[in-house]
This record gives sequence, structure tokens and C-alpha cells, in this order.
Amino acid sequence: MTQKQTARTTRRKAGSYTIHDVAALAGVSSITVSRYFNCPDKVSAALRERLREIIDRIGYVPSQVAGGLASGHGRVVCAVMQNIASATFADLVKGMTDELQASGLQLLLANAQYSQELEEQAIRTFVGWHPTALILTRHDHTPAAEAMLRALNIPVIEAWGLVPGRPFHQVGFPHIETGAILARHFLEQGATRIQFVMSQTTEDFRAKQRAQGYADAMTSAGIKANVQIVPEDDEFEAGAVCIEGLSHLPADSRPQALIFANDNIAAGAILHAPLCNLILPRDCAIAGFGDAPISARLRPALTTLRPARYQIGQHAARTVLQQLTAAQEGQDSIVEDQLPCDLIVRESSRFHL
Repeated sequence: MTQKQTARTTRRKAGSYTIHDVAALAGVSSITVSRYFNCPDKVSAALRERLREIIDRIGYVPSQVAGGLASGHGRVVCAVMQNIASATFADLVKGMTDELQASGLQLLLANAQYSQELEEQAIRTFVGWHPTALILTRHDHTPAAEAMLRALNIPVIEAWGLVPGRPFHQVGFPHIETGAILARHFLEQGATRIQFVMSQTTEDFRAKQRAQGYADAMTSAGIKANVQIVPEDDEFEAGAVCIEGLSHLPADSRPQALIFANDNIAAGAILHAPLCNLILPRDCAIAGFGDAPISARLRPALTTLRPARYQIGQHAARTVLQQLTAAQEGQDSIVEDQLPCDLIVRESSRFHL
């Protein structure tokens, strides 16, 4: 064999090295190398340093697939977000990754786009990779997804919303209560004409839960609920269309207060109101949901509900870690971790009767 051929043979791609190659170069068994990755404290400092040098030099990456087959599950926590592009779910993801960082577990994400069918596909794919745990951001799965989840022997956490009585761990808050909180905020100020507004393409099923909470609070106060679905695809445009329509109604019959399904729709209404010769909150009080970054910068600043987005992600990941420890100790109990959703009162909801 020529020198050129020898050099070409030794320059293998990092992905082609195996745990056996690392063991041979270090003069130890494959089990010892595996222990270095999974239980480093059980390997001497000198050997850890030697293995680290070899692994860095050859660029070895342990196979997660092989590790998953050997242990029954991999070293990944799989999470299905409903809208991975939104600030809400970005904060959830940051909370999860920050909490998992020191554990050696990696977070793998899928985007369901508020679709039950896409969520089912993601769950099916993730299960095939033998994850350590699953974190989901809805509770109303398809029957097939529900069956898959019930058959799993790993922690399953349903985060963001909280629905008591589910067979899986729950971390979040009851969305139906948030609609009631906003309705009571206006009722306590003496308002009687309060409308809940959502766009026609609000695929977030939780907006409907908030609308139900609003309706329940209105009914309890002896007042008929009024839910408006604006026939617009864009949320900002939906808010503009809503406030435009309100401006054409007589002052003594139009809503005194509007509760929007989210801050984007509310922002659209506030930004368009001056073009309709409306002064907010004098002519109509407004509240939203989510406490989006723009909410405090609007004029008037938007009253809204602030969910503990980061903390929900953090607690969901913490529940995973706690349940993995509990499983090792033979303990098993369903967690229901309710986090606060704070009412942030700003100028937009302080109206004059």
C-alpha cells in the first residue's frame, strides 16, 4: 500500500467512526467508552481526559439511534409546538432548553400549525425515535394520537393549557378562566355591553376556550354574551375591520368594551381607531390576551393577560426530569402544575361610562 493510500484510509469521516474505534484507540472496552458518555463520574479523571482528546481528534459522535435501541429510549425530549414562529412558543422553547441544558437531554421540535393531524404525524415520527419524553401543547389529540400516547411508557406532558382529569402530566393554566377574568374586569367597572372578538381563521382552539370563559362570566352576571367572528384572515386586519364597524354604530348601542382573542387583533383595532375618529378608551375600552411585546407600546397601552410562557416551558421540562427520577425510584403520580396568568391593566381598559 502506498503512502498516499494510507493517508486516504486514515482520514475517515467523523460519522464513520464507531464506539469500538474509540475504545481501540484508548485501549479500553466499548463499555468503558459508553460509560464515559452516560456516567462520566464512574470514569477516572485521567481516562476521561484521554477519551476526550481522542474523541475531539477524530470527531466521533455517539449514535443516538444505537443508544436508543440499547436503552429502550434515546437522549432526546421531543416537543410538538402549535406555532413555532410565535413569540409565545419561542418563550416556551427557551424555558424547556434552559431547564434541560444541564441534564444531557436535547430538545427536538416539530411544528403542528394548530393541526391535530400534523400533531399526530409528529408524534408518530417521534415515537419511532424512542424519545425519553414527549411534551405536547394541546390536549385534544386525534383518537390515533391519544391511543399512541396512552401506550407509551415514558413521561408525556401536556403544556400551555391545563385540563384537569387528563391521564398525562399537565403544566399551564386553564384558558377558559382567562376569558372569564377579562369579562369580570369590565363587569366590575360597570360595563354591560361587552363583546368578545376573534378572527375567522383563529385556528388556535384555545381562543374558543377563552370565548367560552367570557360567555360563562357574562351569563353568571345575567347578561347575554356577544361573540363576534370577523371574516378576515389577517389578525391585524380583523381588528381594524372590527373597530371600523363599531365606529358606524350609535354610541348608545355599540359595545362599551371589546375583549380580543389575542393582542394582535387588539393592536389592529387600536392602530386603526384614529382613522375612524374614535378615541380609546373613551369611546370603547379594549383588552387582549398574551402580552405581546407591542402591547405596552400601543397608544393607549393595551390591557392584557400575561401567561407565564417561559416558566411553563421550564416547568414542563422540570416535570420530565422529575418523572424520570421518580420512575427509577418506582414512583408514579400524575402532575397538575398550574401557573398564574396575570392581568396587566393599562390605559386601554379604563373607560368612562
